[in-house]
Amino acid sequence: MTNIQKLAKLLGVEEITDNYISHADLSISEYMTADNYDVHVITNESGALNWETDVYYYQPPFEDIIDRIKELDEWAVVWTSDLETYFPEDEVENYLEEELQSKHEA
Repeated sequence: MTNIQKLAKLLGVEEITDNYISHADLSISEYMTADNYDVHVITNESGALNWETDVYYYQPPFEDIIDRIKELDEWAVVWTSDLETYFPEDEVENYLEEELQSKHEA
């Protein structure tokens, strides 16, 4: 089992993938604006972006991504345009270790 699969299981979602899924419950990707600026978007509805909560002018922090995934219903599907950008291996590993450690301490 990969760390991304472990993360998905820990967060209670069916899958976190970079294989395009048109019906993803949460999409995480980079968009180019009409005036050629790159923005990062985390959205539940690609066609109806909420500019206050869905759009980031800089790469969103890993913690923000995790928080948005935690808001999803059980067995949701998360699609990202780039696993390496939004789910860096070292941050995923650290998160998994911290969660495992906190469960052992509880």
